[in-house]
Amino acid sequence: MAAGTRSIALFAGNSSLEAANVTRRAPVAVERAPVSAMNYVAPWYLAYLILALITSGMLPFLLPLMAATVGLDLGRVAYVIGAYNVGMLPAPLLGALAERHQLFRPVFFGGLMLLSVSLGAATEAVALTTWLSLAVLCGLGAGAVATVAPLFVLNFAPKSEWDRRIGWLQSFGGGGHVVGLLLAGMIVGNSLAFGFWLCAALSAVAIVIGQVGLPSDRRSHGMRLPPLAWGQLMGRFHSGPPLGGVLHHSHHLQGEGLRRLRKSLGGEFGRFLAAWTAINFGVAPFFAYYPLMMNNSYDIAPRTTALLYAVTAAVGIGLFVTAGRAAQQYGSRLVFQFGLAVRIAGFGILAALALAALPGVPAVAALGFTLVTLAWPVLSVSATGLAARLTPIGEGAAMGLLAASDAMATLLGVILAGPLVEAFGYEVVPPIAIAGLLVAVMLTSKVTCET
Repeated sequence: MAAGTRSIALFAGNSSLEAANVTRRAPVAVERAPVSAMNYVAPWYLAYLILALITSGMLPFLLPLMAATVGLDLGRVAYVIGAYNVGMLPAPLLGALAERHQLFRPVFFGGLMLLSVSLGAATEAVALTTWLSLAVLCGLGAGAVATVAPLFVLNFAPKSEWDRRIGWLQSFGGGGHVVGLLLAGMIVGNSLAFGFWLCAALSAVAIVIGQVGLPSDRRSHGMRLPPLAWGQLMGRFHSGPPLGGVLHHSHHLQGEGLRRLRKSLGGEFGRFLAAWTAINFGVAPFFAYYPLMMNNSYDIAPRTTALLYAVTAAVGIGLFVTAGRAAQQYGSRLVFQFGLAVRIAGFGILAALALAALPGVPAVAALGFTLVTLAWPVLSVSATGLAARLTPIGEGAAMGLLAASDAMATLLGVILAGPLVEAFGYEVVPPIAIAGLLVAVMLTSKVTCET
């Protein structure tokens, strides 16, 4: 029973004799006082909302546009985006360090401080080396906060409340994503430097807000928490595609998982992991360049792209639930391949428009962009289910591999595509994405382990 819930037994009869013998009577009804949703929400969740607002909503637009504005060519813009993803790679280690040494608050607030300082300094950056350094620091700060935030729930809240609290935390993150996209739409047509200063200021505000209700670094009990129920919890941990996404949670591989790693990579889980890597490798160039690409290739201004993305992101929040129900009814593999088909259709539209002079380019390109982005909730939910069902090394270790392959594939995809985009233009981006998605279709078509 959730904390604060009261049970009231109502007994039959109203005479004094019956009242005196009430202990002999069996209860005929149980009334439970409703538990308010606010019991599972804390003020510091607003700091997580601000993080998502910055890293999932605004930076995917501000970072490539600002880098291009100061004179960096398309290949170097890719290196800046790649540097951001490099900065996020130590996030699982920071999470493990915080958990082992009870350093949750220093890592959380240190990440926000690092994010604020690096974003403010970016307004004065011109040289490539400066941009690369600041991008790494931005990624390091964002990854630290995104990794530790769920750990405050999993280490300090009762296990019976994990699902609801994590659900609310991720809902705040989804709201921040949408608000960030709306703000980006209003800013990109004006001063990009103002957008960076706004992000830096919001990071500082998050430090203040995060002080309210955030647990201390010491648990109220000395016993070790039980393993996470990943089959139930990981459905909540979804990251959006921009800039490789934010790691909403990380899980370091345990010794048993490492010992069985080679075996797992040779089976059906290995094929699925390869498919997930191919997807992220293929779409990484698109999500690195899409504000520039939609503007230069399809005549859709960055402001319009941001607003369109905000609408699809808002719709996508509901699709997470719908995709989960569909996966339960039809199986995760079928839903996963449906998501691949939708994303291939979206990139197919963009590829056709880039190669042929067709009428109504902006409207049709907007349709392709919508299909690409709406496919994410379907792929994210079904991928979580497939990983949990196929893994022979434990669900936690499987999610760690999933996050690691995501980060590495995104990093390699962005960096390797940079010279191609510089040499041949944005026209090469949709075919690269389609190739990665088709590889994933072929690999997952052989996956038969389904429940």
